Amino acid sequence: MTVWQIVRDTAMNPDSFAIHCGNFLDEFYRANVEQRWRMVEQEPDVRPDLPEYMAPFLAAMVHKLCNDYEVECPAWVHRPNYVLNAPHFWLNAKGNLRLVLLMESPIEFKIRNLFVTANTLSRA
Repeated sequence: MTVWQIVRDTAMNPDSFAIHCGNFLDEFYRANVEQRWRMVEQEPDVRPDLPEYMAPFLAAMVHKLCNDYEVECPAWVHRPNYVLNAPHFWLNAKGNLRLVLLMESPIEFKIRNLFVTANTLSRA
C-alpha cells in the first residue's frame, strides 16, 4: 500500500480514511527501509471532493514517519498546499481537549495547522 493508494481508496468512501491510514501504518511498521520509501515517495492526488484536512494529514503522517524511521522524506510533503489555512482539531475537539491537542501534536502536524493526539500514528 502507498500513500497515493490511501487517497484513491478513500475517494470511493471518504468515511474509510482512518481504515486506509491504519492499514498503511500496519504495512509501514512491518516494512524495511526500502519498502517504506516506496510507500511514501509518490505524491497523492489532491482531490477537491475529499475533506480539506486529508491531504495535509497524509503529508504530516509521511513527514513524521520518515523522521521517526530514518527514511528519506519525499519533497512533496513540504509543499505549501499541504498546510491548512485554518486550524483543524482532530475529533472535532472543543475546550480543554483542544489545549491537550495543541500541546501534544507532533511538530510535523502542527506546522500544517493540524492538531492531533501524540499517539495518532500508534497501532497499539
